Amino acid sequence: MASNIIRPGYVGEFSCIGPDCEDSCCIDWSVHVDKQSYQKIILHPQLKSLAEGSMQLLNNKDDDWAVIRFDEQGRCPFLQENMLCKIHAQAGEDALSDTCRSYPRISRVRGDDRFESLSLSCPEAARKILFGVDGFIFESNETEQDVLSRPVPQWAAKAYDYSIDLLLDDNLNWQETLLAIGLLINYAGSVSKQQAAPELLDDTFAQLSHMAAEGEIRLAFQSLPYIPEHQLHTFLSVHTMCCDEHPRRFRPRFGELNDAILAMSDGEGQLNMESINSAWNDIAIPALTSHADLFSRYLLYYIYHLQFPMTADNNPLSAFNLLVLDCFMLRCYLAVMAAKHNGLNEHDIVLCFQVYHVVRQHKPNFIKSVTSIMEQSAFSGVEAVVSLLKTNGRA
Repeated sequence: MASNIIRPGYVGEFSCIGPDCEDSCCIDWSVHVDKQSYQKIILHPQLKSLAEGSMQLLNNKDDDWAVIRFDEQGRCPFLQENMLCKIHAQAGEDALSDTCRSYPRISRVRGDDRFESLSLSCPEAARKILFGVDGFIFESNETEQDVLSRPVPQWAAKAYDYSIDLLLDDNLNWQETLLAIGLLINYAGSVSKQQAAPELLDDTFAQLSHMAAEGEIRLAFQSLPYIPEHQLHTFLSVHTMCCDEHPRRFRPRFGELNDAILAMSDGEGQLNMESINSAWNDIAIPALTSHADLFSRYLLYYIYHLQFPMTADNNPLSAFNLLVLDCFMLRCYLAVMAAKHNGLNEHDIVLCFQVYHVVRQHKPNFIKSVTSIMEQSAFSGVEAVVSLLKTNGRA
């Protein structure tokens, strides 16, 4: 069966900027080396000595054969003073590990097709995703490469397509879109458990589109409860977890975000959720006028990148809860940065998205940890979860 490679514009536009990168992936990272690359490096006459002292054998499997030990400053030993890779310079790209050769590129298989994307944990990738002019122009090319098919349940395919359709509905802003998607996913959960037929999603989408056109989704969002205490607990719990897990937590870039949070604290170091929400409404939103589609772009990336709402355990509601939480955390980070700088520029925006996603996309225990936090915060049900996005009765 013919397979296609789906590639959004932001993938084609991306190119590593090497020494100009403000948060190099060659610092404070974990680099695993496949067996073939290890052998090329360890046998190279100009790299052998350095490799023997800086690569630890694991022998687990061919794609996880060794790991590079970074130095006391958290730098890859193969990183030169000019911030370029010695392996690439001495032995060429073919000698690079699969990790170094591919990052931040990633691909996922859905059905018989492969969908290419980028990780937001790379600053330059984040720029292309969030601001690239042709970032979301998609191209599809047939390929003769073998693609290991990954069947997609009918409910997941429908939920994916309808989520994107709701995102593109001009009658909804991004917060209202999330409420509509949540209502859709609520039914997708029933279909995934075979408690309802897949056709229910067709009817639900038609109803939600009608509700959006009539302004009913907007009214439903406005009627959601505003509980700043729960918001604050969630924000502080997730941020604390990120601080503990972030590999670059002692670096200046992560420090910028922490400094902005501390700047909003009172004399006793306490945060007030009302202050964060006010900063969002009064400073961040006006500052984002020229990037009004920021969260719409992020949501489109998110749905495409993760093939939302697919999860390993086929739990669409868990996928939705995590989607809302991610948007909530990013909105809070943008708000505190806006308050500190009395505005937002592209540097601030990229920093918020990229720093958060270093943990979000690369720490395997992230989902388990934040799921536990949300359960502790008593956020159960679509309306309760979406209420995280309320800001004192304002969107």
